[in-house]
Amino acid sequence: MNLNLFKTYIRVVETQNLSRTADEFGISQPAVTKQIQSLEDIFGVLLLERSGRKLKPTEAGEALYQCAREVYKAVEKTERTMEEVSESRKGSLYLGASTIPGQYILPYLIKIYKDKYSSISISMDIADTEKIFNKVAERELDIGIVGGWINNRKVEGYKWLEDELVVIVPENHKLASNQELKLSSLLNERWIFREKGSGTRRAVEELLMAHEIKRDDLNIYMEAGSTEAVLAMVESGMGISIVSRWAIKRIEHRKMKALKLDETDAKRFLYVIYPRQKIRRKTVNNFLEYLKSLEEANNS
Repeated sequence: MNLNLFKTYIRVVETQNLSRTADEFGISQPAVTKQIQSLEDIFGVLLLERSGRKLKPTEAGEALYQCAREVYKAVEKTERTMEEVSESRKGSLYLGASTIPGQYILPYLIKIYKDKYSSISISMDIADTEKIFNKVAERELDIGIVGGWINNRKVEGYKWLEDELVVIVPENHKLASNQELKLSSLLNERWIFREKGSGTRRAVEELLMAHEIKRDDLNIYMEAGSTEAVLAMVESGMGISIVSRWAIKRIEHRKMKALKLDETDAKRFLYVIYPRQKIRRKTVNNFLEYLKSLEEANNS
């Protein structure tokens, strides 16, 4: 038995219209009529009759409709069950992340995911945004989560979570008593910057440029290879910096203060990226759906 015949028949009964069903399925009306006739030939009974402009099932047609629905539900349940016990529940997943999502967001999310799909082997590479983009482009990684967007014809993706840029200063700094600061009040400070290629650095430079502040106008005291190194340098009193709000969620025990920027555009997005390709493994699609559900929950 061709299950597509059942699928077409079910929809004809529900729409009471051949042409509407044909439009929904992207086929011709004669093709729909032929499928109904095939079912009538198989069972040797009349299934549909006209009532005005609508099609109504005969007694035999109503019985077939109820049975066909049960058959189709069983097939859908079987497909879902088999997908859950197949590659979507086992296999491997190669993730990449820039520093902020890799150190402060993904570990918690991966733990939740692994609790549900314990048989999936997951590895994660943490590097700057530029390197993660390159690895995704070369398909060395299935999925990347980064702090900035880089145009690359081999990569596609979407905005995921919103992030905010905040100022961090040593706890005894003259600005530490402020709740909010303007960028202009930071011009004469010693700055700790992330290294080139970092998504956070790119976001900070774009923010400064938007307010007509050149990087050369700042006193760049040090450049650091990770956000944790930046935090440690600020804590030691070497200077101030601007970092992601995700990085300062647990600084209460540290000797520094996080201050909000007065500028309304002190925001950026984290991005989910993946190789531009038509077919992906079920394991990859499953994790992408998981990330998408988190984005929707965050925006609701």
